[in-house]
Amino acid sequence: MSANPSTDDLLALARSSPTAVAVHDKAAWLGLFARQHIIEDPVGGRPVLGGLYDRKSGRRGGDPLARFWDTFIAPNDISFDIEHEDIVDGLHVVRDVTIETRLSAGVVARAPMHLLYEATLDDGEPRIRRIAAHWEVTPMFAQVAGVSPERLTVAGSMSARMLRLQGLGGTLAFGKAALSVGKKGKDAVRRLVDSAQRGDATALKMLGGNVITDLTKVIAAGDAVTATGTVDGAHAVLFAYLDRKTLTVSECKVYRGA
Repeated sequence: MSANPSTDDLLALARSSPTAVAVHDKAAWLGLFARQHIIEDPVGGRPVLGGLYDRKSGRRGGDPLARFWDTFIAPNDISFDIEHEDIVDGLHVVRDVTIETRLSAGVVARAPMHLLYEATLDDGEPRIRRIAAHWEVTPMFAQVAGVSPERLTVAGSMSARMLRLQGLGGTLAFGKAALSVGKKGKDAVRRLVDSAQRGDATALKMLGGNVITDLTKVIAAGDAVTATGTVDGAHAVLFAYLDRKTLTVSECKVYRGA
């Protein structure tokens, strides 16, 4: 493997993750990650940090990542609906998808999502250093909530599994992911995009000179707002990061397709 992974190498790495998830191959999935890694799924929740000392297991390594698998992946059937071509930018891969999760008792939930994979090299091989999964927790909860026997079964099993594997702190942190920048954050991003369309120099600089049109699929997760759009006729995904106190956009990255 060369020092600079090719586009094909990076696409294969990112696409190997849902492939391993679909067939419940835990070992293959764990093997995709660098020794030190971060998973933000969802963005705004407690990140999974690998390669550091883990108090629960008492050792340094990938135990938090394995617990993440056991909590959120192992009990479910997860499939990806690919909505646009993947975008490669440097060592980053962006995927614009909707994920369908089939939980126990036949309950199904769908989550529109923007996925950011950041790669690195471990011993010359590309590995995943970070995954940031931008999706909204509240609409997902709404799909599985209810008083039917099936939904009560799902809620009970999910809660018990999270408490056992993530502890009380991790369970509460997952729920707090619903506290994002929300509608006000989305409105701030729309105003920024509108200003750039009108030629505002400050907005254009914030967006890296990109004029984004056809803004759709706007997602608020944590301090970030992501959105699907078009730049010069090509598919693009905007990642905007906001100041949580002022709800103003402080940083942006626009990923453009070919």
